[in-house]
Amino acid sequence: MATGTPHGITAGAGAPRGPDDSAGSAPQQPGGGWTAGRVISLVIGSVLALISLGLLGGGGTLMWAGQALRQDGYVTTGTATYSTTGYALASERMDLGWGWLLTGLVGDIRLRVTATGAGRPVFVAVGPADRVSAYLSGTAYTTVAGTGADGLVSHGGTARPAPPRAAGIWVAQVAGTGTQTLRWTAERGHWMAVVMNPGGSAGLTVRADAGVSAPWLFRLAIELIVGGILAAALSAALIAVPVRLASGAR
Repeated sequence: MATGTPHGITAGAGAPRGPDDSAGSAPQQPGGGWTAGRVISLVIGSVLALISLGLLGGGGTLMWAGQALRQDGYVTTGTATYSTTGYALASERMDLGWGWLLTGLVGDIRLRVTATGAGRPVFVAVGPADRVSAYLSGTAYTTVAGTGADGLVSHGGTARPAPPRAAGIWVAQVAGTGTQTLRWTAERGHWMAVVMNPGGSAGLTVRADAGVSAPWLFRLAIELIVGGILAAALSAALIAVPVRLASGAR
């Protein structure tokens, strides 16, 4: 009896496949899942997205301020009325220590002051903070820390200051009737501004505003906006690429 394989039939043909045979199974997508590098890329991209929002928001704000600047060359506060029963209205101490800001962004500081009451004169000046504080020491005066009654801080005293024109401590000063405009080029240091009656008498009510010229404001706004756009583009790439790879998309 023949024991060989029947003619035309290949050995093993048609035999049932074992459980380990992978024929017919779907191919696996390489590169799927979240690796440490992809997670780090996603985190960095998210941080850059927040930075880009800040840059775009800051650039937009400066661009808006630049539109106001074009009106008369200054970005100004609103006009407000200030009053004191003492001898002077004084600003808070102004600490101008940012050299790059002074040389690149800030030009002149402008104070516009009008005494209430027809024909009343007013004295406006800026001086070193320590010398102005010494000049006002022991006198009654008011510090202007903001608008409204909550922005005024009264200081008691009994001494009468010397007439301000004779103090000899000012780096810039103006005096007269009507609106007095003081312009002063910002310098590094600590400064205070004062408004007084020219003769040094007590009691004073004025309307005033403050402004600053910023010659490089528009340029800085453009740079912030461009930086925000670049940061947003890089952020999108750092987020989209790892998400696509982690999902196994080709």
